[in-house]
Amino acid sequence: MNDIVFAGIPQDSGEHRHKGCEVIHCSSRGEIVAAGKPLAYKKGDVLVIPRQTVHTNGADSCVIMENALVALNGACVISGGGAEDIAWVCRRARACYEGGEAKRQIILDGLGALLRSLIAAYCGTNDFSPAVKIVISEVDKGLSDPTFSLENSIKNLPLNYDYVRKLFKKEVGQTPLEYLTAKRMSLAREIILSGITNRYSNYTVSQIAEMCGFAEPLYFSRVFKKYYGVSPKEYAERNR
Repeated sequence: MNDIVFAGIPQDSGEHRHKGCEVIHCSSRGEIVAAGKPLAYKKGDVLVIPRQTVHTNGADSCVIMENALVALNGACVISGGGAEDIAWVCRRARACYEGGEAKRQIILDGLGALLRSLIAAYCGTNDFSPAVKIVISEVDKGLSDPTFSLENSIKNLPLNYDYVRKLFKKEVGQTPLEYLTAKRMSLAREIILSGITNRYSNYTVSQIAEMCGFAEPLYFSRVFKKYYGVSPKEYAERNR
């Protein structure tokens, strides 16, 4: 759930936004504008920009993580020891991302998890509202269950359905359905990259689909390809 999709020098110029959370390691003093508000920083600081936040930035090295589950109240600046810890992870992620080393995606997943934890410690609110926590818990329990109904889980709460959905998106940055799908896709990728097998051979696409809560293997393959650009079988062959 902490998919690093980019690590390096960004090509964006002017105002832009990302599908994921952006972490910028600042090489000099300056200022950016995030969500219409100026944000000053100094050399060595780290900027954390929440997903879908319109912002500007220069040519500093950055890491972009999709599906990172961090509660943020907006863009923030991290200084001191926290910035040093995060900067090290960003440098390692960039080296891995650009170097094409073996098991690159597994390493990036681990670095993404560490980066998420550091951001939560130094910048995040470290908490979600009770309703959002319940939905997250229900998703975790139903992740591998093809019969799991996210809609029923939300409707069982003593709150308005649309209110819970909007609250979830505000705090998590994704709708409940987007969050469930992202977690299932990350689980599928972890299974493929791990190289684990059943008793006789590698898991089939149908078996992986079922393990990730999909009743229809064909639908699972379509969703996977939409996320990662290739089918599950092609993804396994590329990362073998």
